[in-house]
Amino acid sequence: MVRQNVETTLSSKGQIVLPAEARRRLRLAKGERLHVEIRDGGLFLQPMREIRRYRSGLHPTSGLPVMVALASPARKVTASEIAQLNAELL
Repeated sequence: MVRQNVETTLSSKGQIVLPAEARRRLRLAKGERLHVEIRDGGLFLQPMREIRRYRSGLHPTSGLPVMVALASPARKVTASEIAQLNAELL
């Protein structure tokens, strides 16, 4: 993904405005919940739909250790979205 530097201002209520380009690229909608992580002296925001919890388990056939998602993703990623992301990366 292409990194882009953008500035925003913290309001007197502690609110920030996410630039339209960031909301569009991340497909963020009004009212969407974001996870906030303090990391390396800064903030990392991530849509809650992207956060999955995992548990360890064993594969039923092979008995090898596997990671099992506790929650299903909010939506499926389409082939066209994958193609678009690949085009942006290349």
